[in-house]
Amino acid sequence: MTSLTKRALRGALVVCLAAALAAPARAAEPIVIGEINPLTGALALQGTTVHQGIVLAIEEQNARGGIAGRRLLLLSRDDEGRPERAIAAAEELAGRSQSVALIGGYVDSLVGPIAEVADRARVPYLATASLDERLTGRGNRYFFRISSLAGYVRPMTGFVESGLGARRVAVFYSPTPGATQLARRQREVFERAGVRVLVYEPLAAGLSDFTPLLARVRDQGADVLISNTFFADHLVLVRQMAQGGVKLRAFLGAFGMEFPDVIRSLGPAADGLYGTTAWQPGITAPGQEAESQAFVEAFAKRFGVQAAPLAMHGYAAARALFAALEAAARGGRPLTGPGLRDALAAADVMTPMGRVGFDERGDPVSYERVILQIQDGRHVVVWPKERAQAAAR
Repeated sequence: MTSLTKRALRGALVVCLAAALAAPARAAEPIVIGEINPLTGALALQGTTVHQGIVLAIEEQNARGGIAGRRLLLLSRDDEGRPERAIAAAEELAGRSQSVALIGGYVDSLVGPIAEVADRARVPYLATASLDERLTGRGNRYFFRISSLAGYVRPMTGFVESGLGARRVAVFYSPTPGATQLARRQREVFERAGVRVLVYEPLAAGLSDFTPLLARVRDQGADVLISNTFFADHLVLVRQMAQGGVKLRAFLGAFGMEFPDVIRSLGPAADGLYGTTAWQPGITAPGQEAESQAFVEAFAKRFGVQAAPLAMHGYAAARALFAALEAAARGGRPLTGPGLRDALAAADVMTPMGRVGFDERGDPVSYERVILQIQDGRHVVVWPKERAQAAAR
């Protein structure tokens, strides 16, 4: 090789090195999070609301710089309210898409199958709405959830027994695992307290004429009807009660009575109805008022509507997942698999919905709902007494 050739090669290397140093550093790969929710179908309202809370949390975290300088990438999948679609989405997100974690889920008939896929793939799954007690009793170390059955049982039975002083109740429930277990736990508490459960009936899927069941409630002389069903069923039940002249001291719905659409759909007929909530605008965990209001304002700006209660389930779950990712990054652990699973198990985050942390089974260490009543066209807390905004009418 001639000296001229050597000088040319050295010059070329210098030019290449200078170009490499001058080029911007390659952006770090994003952290992929997989979301599965019912965005179409019968549960689209609930699933979309959870989805919006997750989206807002992701966007806020990215605006703060992501996690350890890496942007978060949310891959959302629609399970259409069908278990087979939920399974397919979970397999795709945990496999080919290489999501570090899964988040979302509404009703346990969808959450359960996703949890099984996540367990096999060793991908943490944080469910946003789950009650089935069996799911945390199977030894699935990768399954976590922010809601629990006890969070419903305590306030609902306490309010009926102590707040209303009712001694004769009727209990309806949806055939989903969580709703069925909720009804069973309520009956057990009432029987121990000497409250008679006069009617105890599942509502068959697709049933739209509840008049025979409501007639039984009326004929048995129940004071209170507890409806462990969902938004659409509540509306039909309330309308058919009015049409059939069924008068009760109270109608208490477990799921969906906190939605603003209840008031919009029923109008003045909504006044006096009871529901439960863990959070909604104006109803927040003590000490979280400022953060709650900031969320309400950010949500309205982003989506053009007021945040519905389930939005906070998605938002709070995402916040817990971010805390786990940040802890894993600080500790130099991989942001996947067992490392992220252990970080999530140790997460402890305060949110407007309350504290989010998990016990050894993956259940929340603190999940508290309150009883609200619709008064003069708005939801107000009436139970427990220490959080009541007004007396029950």
